[in-house]
Amino acid sequence: MSASSIWVANVGNWSKESYNSIRVGWMVSPEIYGDSHTHFYTHWIRDGGRTGCYNMDCPGFQLEKGSKITPGAIINSACTSGGSSQTITMKVFKDKTSENWWVYYGMNNDTPTAVGYYPTNLFTTLATKANSISVGGESRARRSLPTPPMGSGSLPSEKAASVSNLQFIDQDGQAIIIQSDLPIIAKEPKCYYVSPIIGAKFFYGGPAGCF
Repeated sequence: MSASSIWVANVGNWSKESYNSIRVGWMVSPEIYGDSHTHFYTHWIRDGGRTGCYNMDCPGFQLEKGSKITPGAIINSACTSGGSSQTITMKVFKDKTSENWWVYYGMNNDTPTAVGYYPTNLFTTLATKANSISVGGESRARRSLPTPPMGSGSLPSEKAASVSNLQFIDQDGQAIIIQSDLPIIAKEPKCYYVSPIIGAKFFYGGPAGCF
């Protein structure tokens, strides 16, 4: 599996049972989807993962009427190795009135529009607020298999995948550009890494079969 995501979570009291999270992004996962296409995905959990699912595989995510995309759908124009780059815009925020967690999506120059929302009553700690937000990529494989590429397959450089126009949405719904760097979590830095945030943008990724 290879993915790029926004993670919005509440870690609660740091026990597994109090952890809630929402993930939104794009993913390639033959195990989940039965193909090697790039899919738009959503994922939610509470109780440390005992409750929740990908996309709409269980009751939870509420699809907005007229949405241009459905969680789990193939992104047909996603970038391929050597091809032209594509831009996917994603936004996750807690609506102050309904307190639901909304997901917005846009492709290339399209203005992001509502895909749907996670009702606040799905969650325990995340029903109140998020206290942990992460952005980046991940790459995983079974022990007997080589790891897949992350992003474009390049380590951080102009050829690598990137996240740009990085913004934080505060409790009043105001978007704030993130200009300063954030802590880096890189479990296999020789294989996959991330550049510093400069001008609300960073590069990330790494090659296949590194470990």
